[in-house]
Amino acid sequence: MNPEVVTVSSFDKPAHGGACITRLEDGRIAFVTGAVMGDRDVEVALDPAAKSSSKRSFRTGQVVRVGSPSAHRVRGQCGAAAAGAGCCDLDFIDAPGSLEFKKAVVVDQFDRIGKIKLADDVVSTHSLEPYVGWRTRARVAIDAQGTVGIRKKNSHEVVPLTPDTLCAQWVSEMKDGLCEQISDLAAEGRIRPRTELIIAVGSDGVRSIAELSGNRRHRKTTALVGDGSITQRLGGLTWDLPAQAFWQGHHAATEFYAQWIEHTVPSALGQRSTAWDLYGGAGSLSSALVDKADRVVSVDIAGDATSAGSRAFSQAKAHSVEFWDSNVDRVAERVVASDKKTNRRVPAWWSDRHAQEYLHAVVLDPPRTGAGKHTIPAVASRQPKHVVHVGCDPAAAARDVRRWIDAGYAISQVAIVDAFGLTHHVEVLVHLQPVATA
Repeated sequence: MNPEVVTVSSFDKPAHGGACITRLEDGRIAFVTGAVMGDRDVEVALDPAAKSSSKRSFRTGQVVRVGSPSAHRVRGQCGAAAAGAGCCDLDFIDAPGSLEFKKAVVVDQFDRIGKIKLADDVVSTHSLEPYVGWRTRARVAIDAQGTVGIRKKNSHEVVPLTPDTLCAQWVSEMKDGLCEQISDLAAEGRIRPRTELIIAVGSDGVRSIAELSGNRRHRKTTALVGDGSITQRLGGLTWDLPAQAFWQGHHAATEFYAQWIEHTVPSALGQRSTAWDLYGGAGSLSSALVDKADRVVSVDIAGDATSAGSRAFSQAKAHSVEFWDSNVDRVAERVVASDKKTNRRVPAWWSDRHAQEYLHAVVLDPPRTGAGKHTIPAVASRQPKHVVHVGCDPAAAARDVRRWIDAGYAISQVAIVDAFGLTHHVEVLVHLQPVATA
């Protein structure tokens, strides 16, 4: 059955997820992938109405021809995406167009979901360089037949890794000789079906490859190339991390975020102070807080990453930084429960055994889904003087920032960062202060 093809004159705005929005002749909205703001006279192949929406209130579709392309449209830059992989969904947009696209999405999500109007004078935009060849870690699939590749979008099917289908996001140290290395592993019988490979490169350019097997509750990691760890450096700190541990994907992102926090959050004055780095992982953002407060507490359930962070700061003799293996969201739930007189205990890092200290700053970098329902109200009850909320999903970030505002905080600065070139993903950093001081 041939798809329904329509011609649209232009697009209204970009949508969260990488599509652009247009209105069809019948009045319905269509979310179109492969479009760039500024494209005109565009032929769109519409998905069947039932597939687009069970309520048929909108349609989805894909660009098949562009009569008058946007100035930001370029030839596709990723061989893997061209072969159907779900990695680089915006590889046909240049860097300035990508940043413009993502700013519009963030502003829209804050407006619609958070009911927050972002004033131009508080918003800055940043595109991390390089735009292509920036990613230092990736997870690739191995299918039932033992084929190693990148998954197609919303599919378990993989696009086999070949020299022509390596993801354009990956740094050269990840790509050089990779296909040959994987072929050698397969010849040795070390590539097992229905597992995954983690490919990671450290600050020293050394590549590690590890197998990830098991389910989410019982993960097993086996080193295949190298010892299963990588080295990351930031300032005077050195981390030896497991290949699977979280670190910012773009090799310039961690330094950028840390410097932004350093420039945004002032140092505490007067009485002794504490700063929290929540969902802190290996403590890369804790490094930005060392000179801001007398004591820094990094909290996460990251396990190996938390241990690596503790070692890194200890080796650097940064003894003011403490690491706690603790679930931030569950602690917040206990705080709410304890407020209701249920006597549920909270850990010492929260209850503040240093009673003479005040909470000067909190940095939160929650997972893509955002902070837990009770986390922001609970943290706000401790009355931190400065908050930096980091979000990699604009919708979740908008919900979280709304909770800060409802808890008595106001936005001071927002940084929209294109740290995910060639994709629709974006990072948002928001600095908030209590309303009385903002």
